[in-house]
Amino acid sequence: GWGISDDHWMGNFTRSLTLARRTATRLIPGAGRPARCGGCGAGWGEGARMVSGPGVYLCEPCFGRAAARLAPRRPPADAVRCRFCRQLRPPAEVTSVGSVAICADCLGVMEGVLAERARSSPHAT
Repeated sequence: GWGISDDHWMGNFTRSLTLARRTATRLIPGAGRPARCGGCGAGWGEGARMVSGPGVYLCEPCFGRAAARLAPRRPPADAVRCRFCRQLRPPAEVTSVGSVAICADCLGVMEGVLAERARSSPHAT
């Protein structure tokens, strides 16, 4: 081959991997710590599948418990359907502009989109 022994190559690889881990630990907060569920504290290596968010993890059982707590919530009988997200919302969370019903959540998203567009467009008014 290349004139490099397997032992020499493996030694270089191991040193490079160690250096990469040390660098990541210094530059990425939490890179040196094992992931733990924010709900129950279960570790990644304990067989729990996890979903990560910004600086937080949630394991599958905790996700299930959270979803079960929210599942019983049903829209009220007088709920109004938002024309943007198509979700049924309590009347207090929906407003109408002309014949268009829109919920507070969609208004918040639109506000962010319009603000971003205004910041990125030199001709925005």
